[in-house]
Amino acid sequence: MIKNVYFKKKRLNFDRFGVVIIKNLFDNNEISNLENKINIYIEKNKKNLKGKSVNFINNEINSIHEFRDIFFKKFSIQKKITQLSSIMLDDKPAFRMCEYFAKPKKIGLASPIHQDNFYWNLKNGRALTIWIAIDKATNKNGSVQYLLGSHKEGLVDHIPSYAPGSSQKVKQIVKFKKRYKLKSFLLNRGDCLIHDSLVMHGSKKNISSNSRRGFTVQ
Repeated sequence: MIKNVYFKKKRLNFDRFGVVIIKNLFDNNEISNLENKINIYIEKNKKNLKGKSVNFINNEINSIHEFRDIFFKKFSIQKKITQLSSIMLDDKPAFRMCEYFAKPKKIGLASPIHQDNFYWNLKNGRALTIWIAIDKATNKNGSVQYLLGSHKEGLVDHIPSYAPGSSQKVKQIVKFKKRYKLKSFLLNRGDCLIHDSLVMHGSKKNISSNSRRGFTVQ
């Protein structure tokens, strides 16, 4: 699966921009299986999905931040994910957790620009997220946006955003938007983004007629 020259180039871009896109990492059958397992999990646990681990909008799930099912850990530590993580981090990776961002059609919530490691509190921030597209991600349905190269700032100050599922946001965002280019990544089903835990990123609300579901591995 891993082609050294191709992924070495991706690693250079990861170091430079703090994010890279990998096309067709998962085929349709793999994504359909993941999608089915998420739907079964939600249906099976709908009475217990509450508290900080899940966020709703108009009684629909907007995000799930904890999965208590071994399938999702096994999916997250499969060979191609661990290999990619190892290349990008230049080290043996350790699985942290996985999350689901549903961003339902018409009502999906925005995610203010933030850094993952502000939440994670890892000592050196040497970590990444693999964002896997279950649906096509576009500008209208809330594709993820990045301030390219902003991971080089290190961990910056955040302030409360009061946004469900993304409670913090970068404090001096106007300054950083002037300093770094904001780029949206458009994804097809099965594509993925790999981003540094310190790169500043977020997404707009979903105003389209299509959901924008994504599964992330940290």
